[in-house]
Amino acid sequence: MYLREIAARIGGEVSGNGEIDITGIASIKNAGPGDITFLLSKTFEKDLAVSKASAFIVPDSIEKTVLAGRNAVLVKNPSLAYALTTELFCAPHGLMRGISPLAFVATPEKVSTTAVVSPFVYIAEDAIIDDDVVIYPFTFIGRGVRVGAGSTIYPNVSIYEGVSLGKGVIVHSGAVLGADGFGYTWDGAQHRKIVQLGVLEIEDNVEIGANTCIDRAALDKTIVGKGTKIDNLVQVGHNVTIGQHTILVSQVGIAGSTAIGNGVVLGGKVGVRDHVVIGDHVQAAGGAGITKDVKENSIIAGNPHMGHREWLRQQGYLRKLPDLFDRLHKIEEKLNLREKND
Repeated sequence: MYLREIAARIGGEVSGNGEIDITGIASIKNAGPGDITFLLSKTFEKDLAVSKASAFIVPDSIEKTVLAGRNAVLVKNPSLAYALTTELFCAPHGLMRGISPLAFVATPEKVSTTAVVSPFVYIAEDAIIDDDVVIYPFTFIGRGVRVGAGSTIYPNVSIYEGVSLGKGVIVHSGAVLGADGFGYTWDGAQHRKIVQLGVLEIEDNVEIGANTCIDRAALDKTIVGKGTKIDNLVQVGHNVTIGQHTILVSQVGIAGSTAIGNGVVLGGKVGVRDHVVIGDHVQAAGGAGITKDVKENSIIAGNPHMGHREWLRQQGYLRKLPDLFDRLHKIEEKLNLREKND
């Protein structure tokens, strides 16, 4: 692929030779001839002079002297340009379309002829598999599930009855979608299970990480909004609603009936109690414990959560505690000595 073609795809401007052939993408330290690499910030400029890459993706604010005759594509958003470039070099899955004879499909007429159903996949009755879906081995798809066009289901995924996946959804290995929510009541002698009769809906272009679990609703719907990205090892409880383009980082745990807005970012190991409302564009630092409603556009940290600035101030106080304790101890010694002298 010529450098000028890459520039056209990612909306950049060529500096240098646009006719150079690019055959791969690599990090700036490991790139060699034929590779394109990227500079996300000025901190990497020192590596540019020694890199063996044939071309670079750089911010358009870069000093032209830094390029020193190198081939480059100048862009406004290097991170976005890098993401778009990776798509150009993503290898196709290489799987044959159709239903493998080693798969079990209860109602094959509901599976698109352009889908890939790999060996050892189980698809229960009335499940609908749309165009260009790819399902890897050892996946279970329950009765009445719908998998939208262009979705990819990696190995060992379990999708329970009635779950709905939109278009372009990616589900990584070991994820469990639509299992029963954690609902019990005490009858005086034992925990009595509350049957979970609701469903789970995953909207378009959601990505779900490995070993993540998203529970079905008790009665209505658990919903994951369009464009939301969920990391590995995340737990989403029943009746939770997650808005569009939200990020949940690894080991987030969300208790039942919580409502999370659009564009929210929950850092690693954030815990959210039940029946909490989190507004749009909230950012929660890793390890935060969200115990009550959070207003939109808030930046929070700590457990229980508080404003990020307040949390930083408290951390400053905590660091000073040993010195304060030593000073207090010296004051006590002086007071005790004075009492003895009196």
